[in-house]
Amino acid sequence: GQSRPVRDDLLDTAPHGHVDLDRGLVVSCNAYFAQLAQSIGPQAVLDAASLFQISVARTPTTAGLRSMLAHVGYGQGEAVVTPLKLARVSAAIAAGGAIVPVRWEPASAGAARDDTRFLPRRDAERLARAMRGVVTTGTGRSLRAHPVAIAGKTGTAEIGGAPAHAWFTGFAPAGGTGRRLAFAVLVENAGYGGRAAAPIAGAIVSAASELGLIK
Repeated sequence: GQSRPVRDDLLDTAPHGHVDLDRGLVVSCNAYFAQLAQSIGPQAVLDAASLFQISVARTPTTAGLRSMLAHVGYGQGEAVVTPLKLARVSAAIAAGGAIVPVRWEPASAGAARDDTRFLPRRDAERLARAMRGVVTTGTGRSLRAHPVAIAGKTGTAEIGGAPAHAWFTGFAPAGGTGRRLAFAVLVENAGYGGRAAAPIAGAIVSAASELGLIK
């Protein structure tokens, strides 16, 4: 029902075939998430985004989002997010679906928690496994050999009149039960997230591991 086509990257030449949520994350399939957004509808997208104060439409109503819903589903359209807000999404997934409040504090201080929940634990664990798959077999596999198990999601955010922004968000160590690090890396006008942003995230995780900030 929209005139603007949904495409995957020009360098993504292998057909994705039948794609579910897990596979869609691993191969970063724009078409899957466009259809998912259309299926769940604008209110569900607005509700989820509002938990992290993420803007998905200039007019944040169902009517204001509907015309761009398919493209917002894979992070395009009028979706706008800061690295900190995106890192909070990854942190919520790592925390079993619970939203971790933002506090500026020394690394040694314990972060307060509240009861706000983004996802049921089972769903968060499913996303966490898929994000690990992004690194082991998908678009983030430049970090596959990293000594710390990283879970993440690449992003290539197209903008008008300039090269796309490169994104990589996630957490480490994946599958751990100790202290973990959530991150979001944005490299402006650098192109593919898996190429430009993911290696920087790997360096951040390495530094955090050396400093004993993650276990």
